[in-house]
Amino acid sequence: MAQLQHVRGCFGCSTTNAASLGIELASAPDGAEGRVRFGAGCEGAPGLVHGGLLATFADEVMGYVQHGDGAVRLTVEMTIRYRRPTPLDTHLVCRATAGAVTGRRFTVHAVITAADDDATVLAEADATYVLVTGSAAPNSSSRTRP
Repeated sequence: MAQLQHVRGCFGCSTTNAASLGIELASAPDGAEGRVRFGAGCEGAPGLVHGGLLATFADEVMGYVQHGDGAVRLTVEMTIRYRRPTPLDTHLVCRATAGAVTGRRFTVHAVITAADDDATVLAEADATYVLVTGSAAPNSSSRTRP
């Protein structure tokens, strides 16, 4: 299967974009996995990670699930459930697994936990993505293979 095409300056995982969240992504046999640690600049409620960043983390990892021979994919819909407060400076893991496929659309489920505590779910998400192909695909000059 082709490697997922990705944007060099990606806000979530770029190694060249100074504003990137620095999410580390890897393919997994049943989906994808991401790792990140959000520091003090990512605070929402006192001492806790901003919920929007947890949603971005989940979306980034779910979007990395290999499907469609590396075609560009866009998020159509995403739902996130915050299960527990997430303290700043916690090493986090997000595991995403592929779900149903209908034409160019596919679903993904993700679970975020602390790296040292897989049993306690901090947040979970479900999303639908659509593959963008042919002339509808964004300009390929900014894409690269991570």
